[in-house]
Amino acid sequence: MIVTRDTQESCSAAVGPERLDLKEDPGAVARIDLARQYPSLGGFLLNLNAEESPFATFGCKVWASTEGAGAEPSEFASRIDLIVSRGAEEPDEAQYDDLARRLAELLEREPGDALRVELQVSPAQLARGQQGFCLRLLLFARGAGEKQAQVRWSLGLARVQQALLFLARAIRQNR
Repeated sequence: MIVTRDTQESCSAAVGPERLDLKEDPGAVARIDLARQYPSLGGFLLNLNAEESPFATFGCKVWASTEGAGAEPSEFASRIDLIVSRGAEEPDEAQYDDLARRLAELLEREPGDALRVELQVSPAQLARGQQGFCLRLLLFARGAGEKQAQVRWSLGLARVQQALLFLARAIRQNR
């Protein structure tokens, strides 16, 4: 588990023609290639963007790699950018740092040396030109082959989702 602050790369959560709002249109998840290809990612995106969720995702990427030709182990990874919305009041950097710390504490309780999570608090360009912050979740899973790494990634994604939904309840209750 690694928690960092990324001041170099800004997230862009601004609404544009290429952005899909899964809160407004949950069916739009079917237009996300990665969500169709990896059903566990599609479920993750739908749950975090549910109407009652304080989270909104605005970017995701998935990739696989090996350490060389025929080398093992393989790695399967993803990056998911999310913001927290509390209505008119957007969380500040300290609140994102606290969210990352609390999420790290929940995820550190889970055993598993084949999984690694990096949490980055980054500046973000929000809708209507506002500046804010985002939480970038990087999940890496290693396996004896790409298939095993992908299965471990799916299980890790479920663990991250469970931790975020636990935190969502606390956020809704202002704790």
